[in-house]
Amino acid sequence: MKTILTSVLVGSLLTTLTLAQQPSRGFWQRTLADNPERRTPHRNLMVYVINTALEFGALELRSGAFLPIGPGLPPDVGDGLVQGPGRSLLSLGFDGNLIAIDPVTGQTALIGATGLGDCSTPTSPCGPNSANWIGRFHERYYVTDFANNLYSLDPKTAGTKLIGPTGIPGITFVPFSSNSDGSVNVFAESLFGFRGKFYAYFSTQAVNFGTTPITYTNLIPGEIYEIDPTTGHSTPVAPASSNFSAIAVVHDTIYAFDAIYGNVDILDPTTGNTTLVTTLDSAAGVIAGATPVHPAAPVVH
Repeated sequence: MKTILTSVLVGSLLTTLTLAQQPSRGFWQRTLADNPERRTPHRNLMVYVINTALEFGALELRSGAFLPIGPGLPPDVGDGLVQGPGRSLLSLGFDGNLIAIDPVTGQTALIGATGLGDCSTPTSPCGPNSANWIGRFHERYYVTDFANNLYSLDPKTAGTKLIGPTGIPGITFVPFSSNSDGSVNVFAESLFGFRGKFYAYFSTQAVNFGTTPITYTNLIPGEIYEIDPTTGHSTPVAPASSNFSAIAVVHDTIYAFDAIYGNVDILDPTTGNTTLVTTLDSAAGVIAGATPVHPAAPVVH
């Protein structure tokens, strides 16, 4: 029964994704003109995602169904996923390079070096300048390093310019380095805009994947921060779960992906409180970056 249900959800997801990639804004405008009493078009609640298993795909937020796209990602693709200035999506590689992902084929292409440091292998010279996360706010692009300094990013050349320190705690370990108790050190960060404000989420944990259930210790508890994009300075807003691996904003709603429990939650950034939406398809794995599938139907009031 579970296999049948999964097949149905993935089939529905494929149909929805195909339709979502085809219409233009003009289509929705014509639809509304032909149906003047239709106040709010059906909302597309789909996101493109990358996961820690180096897969790219689409995920439906209502059901948690996951559809892989393409042959898989190269190991240099890192954390965070945003819509680029064209059709391609962008991710900040662990080696400090800016990577473009074709949302239709899943193929990747190198845009260029950001100037941030390399932390792509156990022998890489990981340090405070290593590439961390990518975000987009008010049509501008930003990246952070392990020290959580904020940089502006040119999405066409990959060039960066230091804005300033955020004050958010830095990453002081090599990600997935091991501890004597068998746990490994992991971090999570997201940069996202919501209702005219620029936010960051950050946490670090020691997670033991060898126990049943998985056990974890919060090193730096999860926190939501508001960032001033002109100075980089951040202000703590609210404590949040330390289990989030990525965050995406779709139709004025913040969705957070819980890596420990495998859930999709709605997040209130002012309080850190969450509301469960659904459980992720197990094939989705741990989400390392998410961005809405476009074009999406505009909200009509």
